[in-house]
Amino acid sequence: MATFVTPNQITLFEIKSLTIKTMLSENIRALRKKQGYTQEQIADYLGISTAAVTQYETGTRVVPATTVSKLSILFTVEEYEMYQEEPQQMQLLSAFAFRADELQTKDLKSISEFKKIVLNYFHLSTALQNE
Repeated sequence: MATFVTPNQITLFEIKSLTIKTMLSENIRALRKKQGYTQEQIADYLGISTAAVTQYETGTRVVPATTVSKLSILFTVEEYEMYQEEPQQMQLLSAFAFRADELQTKDLKSISEFKKIVLNYFHLSTALQNE
């Protein structure tokens, strides 16, 4: 006997999609605040409007993959961790204390490149220790 899904039923896929979207939104907001960045600074860094950042953080707008990539570098986490409940590399964040209120867009770009180098070093060091 065939089972039909009515429009009122939510599928497991839809639940997982909502959970991932919520985690991403929450992580963007939490990581931004933890590092002391304003929505305006993030918007300038990404080249988008402050309203778009607000929509990313509230989950009312889909975050493009390229944006997730840029944010993960700035926040010093792996891209896949942006979709998880608690990014594991949060401890690395405390090593990067900057006075965010004095940063310009070019500073954020330089910081994100520096963090990318540090993150790559971290992975290389971990891999060498595991050999």
